[in-house]
Amino acid sequence: MKTRDELARYFPIADYIAAINGKTCEVLIHDVSDFSHSICYIVNGHITGRTVGGSITNYALELLQKEEYLKKDSVTNYTGTTKNGDKILRSSTYFIKDDKGEVIGLLCVNIDITDLLRMHRSVEDLLMMNQTNISAISQNKSTERFDGVVDDIVKEIIEQVTLEHGLSLLDSSIAQKRKIIAEMDAKGVFKFKGAVNSVANVLGVSSQTIYRYLQKKKQKKQEA
Repeated sequence: MKTRDELARYFPIADYIAAINGKTCEVLIHDVSDFSHSICYIVNGHITGRTVGGSITNYALELLQKEEYLKKDSVTNYTGTTKNGDKILRSSTYFIKDDKGEVIGLLCVNIDITDLLRMHRSVEDLLMMNQTNISAISQNKSTERFDGVVDDIVKEIIEQVTLEHGLSLLDSSIAQKRKIIAEMDAKGVFKFKGAVNSVANVLGVSSQTIYRYLQKKKQKKQEA
């Protein structure tokens, strides 16, 4: 059975989840064989503005890179925002696997909780209380961003890693640059076309340097 045929079996489930949660619930299915055009089904796409043919998110990609599916069947109740930060979402991802246990797709549920959080903050103001996690969400300290195009996702991953290091990338040592390349690889940035050149420009190295590093890593993995 072809991958899309297998994933199509989950389309009615996506419809069902959306139906019982209402118009504030977006449900979509990703085909992980093509990260740049992974969305093969979506219900209530108005929430994030995404459509069929859209790309995977940086966080979903990171889950796959870290092979979270080997330890659990799903990752639930993490927060995310739309690209411009006007909506806050409570999200969950279910790993769709084939008969061999290989991940072929993702069933993702994103519930818009923006209005609920506003009401929560209003109640907090009345009660003169404060919760750190609500404050963090309001400041957009979330784990996932939606409705971004591929270039935006690549740029976001690169910026996230480089900012965490807080150093002058062009003046950093070879060892530091290799560490940064490794972290970007772990987040799946090199799964996207053109990402190698983007990272090379940021780090001030040749694209061949990055290709050699990735090849060596691949060889070590095969030998292990």
